[in-house]
Parts: sequence; C-alpha cells; structure tokens
Amino acid sequence: MTLVKMVQVTIYDAPTAGKSGSSCGCGCDHHDHGHDHSDEDPMAKVGLEFQARALALTLESDFPGRVQVEYLNVLQDPRGPGLPQTALLCSLTYPTPLVYINGQGRFAGALPVERIREEVAKILDGV
Repeated sequence: MTLVKMVQVTIYDAPTAGKSGSSCGCGCDHHDHGHDHSDEDPMAKVGLEFQARALALTLESDFPGRVQVEYLNVLQDPRGPGLPQTALLCSLTYPTPLVYINGQGRFAGALPVERIREEVAKILDGV
C-alpha cells in the first residue's frame, strides 16, 4: 500500500480591518511604534479568509486528497500568541498574510494562487 504524500498550506493573517481607536489589529499603539496602517486596503483583509477557501478548492481540484489548506487569524486563534508568525506579523517585518507550505515560509503580503499551486506540484512530484 502506498502512502499518499500530503502538503500542508497554512495562511497566517492578522487582519486590521474594522479596528478603531488608537490600537491597530496587530496589537500595537500607533503612537508608540510610529507607524500606521492607513495605506492598507480594508477589503483585501476582509476577503482573505474567503480567498483561502477558494485556494483550498482550487488545490483540492488539482490534487484531490493531497493538500490541506488552513487559514489562521493569529489575533483570534487560541494558538496565536505562541506562534512565531504572530510576532513576525505584529513586528511588521513582513506584510500579512504569511503563506507557509509544509512548515516553510514561502510568501508574504499576498496569496499568489498560481505560485502556490506550482510549489505544491513540485513537492508532490518530488522535484
């Protein structure tokens, strides 16, 4: 019996849309850190969880039963405070979202569906 190789795609997000007051969604205080999020597109953040679902459907169609996609809002998920990705997102070192494939950071700042599909194909083909 052959084992089916599985690929895990995890999307780490720290959405700031809909937050009000002096604190942004990353938990910082704008005045303390001297940054703002005024250039962010709120609609991009609102739709990221849905984009992740669409990615999951696309990958399932291309690689049936071989890819698992997980969307993780690090600000709401109970695992969030202990994740190194939360610290990366809140430090603003990398733009949200962070896309990891099999535990390795691959993309930041967008959800490039075609490039993710290509990476998954390489892994599954053993390249």
